[in-house]
Amino acid sequence: MTLEFALLAPAFILLVLLLVVGGRIIEAQSQVDGAARDAARAASVQVYGYNVHPAIAQAAQGDLDSGGHDMCPGGLSESWGGGSAAGEVTVDVHCTINLSFFPGLGTITMTGHALAPLDTYVERVGW
Repeated sequence: MTLEFALLAPAFILLVLLLVVGGRIIEAQSQVDGAARDAARAASVQVYGYNVHPAIAQAAQGDLDSGGHDMCPGGLSESWGGGSAAGEVTVDVHCTINLSFFPGLGTITMTGHALAPLDTYVERVGW
């Protein structure tokens, strides 16, 4: 019985750690996708072009800082495209996730992409 436990315990621990890493990656991708969606919506309702980037950054960071812990301790970057000529705004959010708690893994960069139509009831200036 002791020999069986000694042989199966490391495999069981490895399986649990792999489940934790997989769950962390899936949760991070979901959070980054949600941040991109909310950032695209925040950009789509802006009146002035110079408010777009701060609105995107604030919405994305607000989503990823929820729960009192920073989801992207390794760094967050966002980019956007589109505007009034295109009728839509696209936002990409890149988040670096730290997986160093699992031996052999360092960091992984998650990317979220979202597209939102521009609010038709907002008159835009300086886009």
